[in-house]
Amino acid sequence: MRVKFWGVRGSTASAITGAAIERKIRRVLDYARPSDILDAASRDRFIKSLPFSLLHTYGGNTTCLEVRTKNNDLIIIDAGTGIRGLGARMLEEGFGRGKEAALLFTHTHWDHIQGLPYFIPFFIPGNTFQIHAVPDGIENRLRYQHHEHHFPVTFDMMTAKKKFIQHKEGEEFEVFGVKITSLGMRHPGNSYSYRLEEDGHVLIFGSDAEFKVDDMDNIDEYVSYFHKADVLIFDTQYTFEELLQKIDWGHSSASIATDIALKAEVKRLVLFHHDPSYDDEKLDEVHLRALRYKEMADFHRSSNLEISMAYEGLEIHI
Repeated sequence: MRVKFWGVRGSTASAITGAAIERKIRRVLDYARPSDILDAASRDRFIKSLPFSLLHTYGGNTTCLEVRTKNNDLIIIDAGTGIRGLGARMLEEGFGRGKEAALLFTHTHWDHIQGLPYFIPFFIPGNTFQIHAVPDGIENRLRYQHHEHHFPVTFDMMTAKKKFIQHKEGEEFEVFGVKITSLGMRHPGNSYSYRLEEDGHVLIFGSDAEFKVDDMDNIDEYVSYFHKADVLIFDTQYTFEELLQKIDWGHSSASIATDIALKAEVKRLVLFHHDPSYDDEKLDEVHLRALRYKEMADFHRSSNLEISMAYEGLEIHI
């Protein structure tokens, strides 16, 4: 499997501002020495030495992931604003003429469906989409977003063929040869994680989940479900301090995610569902704090857990 991130924000999309770009430029200039700009080679070395937050951006689109099977079949997880860019790329791969893909929906809060009205492959006759969900009434939920009070184009005007498939929590089903199971997460209005397995390799998408410090002695079901996953993508919207102030808002912190990943012997943890108020430098800090916390929490275990930050364009081969 291969997973690519098209949207990594939670709650609402957040575009980078001109003021933020100016701050980046000023900081880059602060880093630079005369020897860094002598010629093309020195400039290239200097640019490559810059921290992620100055050279790139984590991105501002809401949740959307592209999963490719070993046969290059396409499974899309959620349809936040990131799906618009994915849809444009899909047109270059034959979805302008007619192909098939699948969508998995974790739940239908706005940040997980709001990109669907701008998903061009849905408008093209000849395309076919399997739409899988555990939340009940998924078709009606998606149609409701296209009510004239919310959007000028009706759902039926999106003329690709859509096959709605409802699943029960924990039910095992198969999509393009990938075995998929689900587990409910602790989130207002309910959200469901998905465990995708192909040829013994496991990807788990576990966003929109709230685990409190007091919960950590009672998570055996989740530890078993996440056990030895190759990649666990997990909700880390808040810092630990914010988590204490936003109880029952439905999200977790990087330290909680790290604890869970260590307990479950996960190989790689990807911090995800970034708060829309966090700029790139703050997200760098979140990543650094998670790495330091892992060193402290894992002092006696010597785990090989790798911790990454999700950013738009990140690709992981599993």
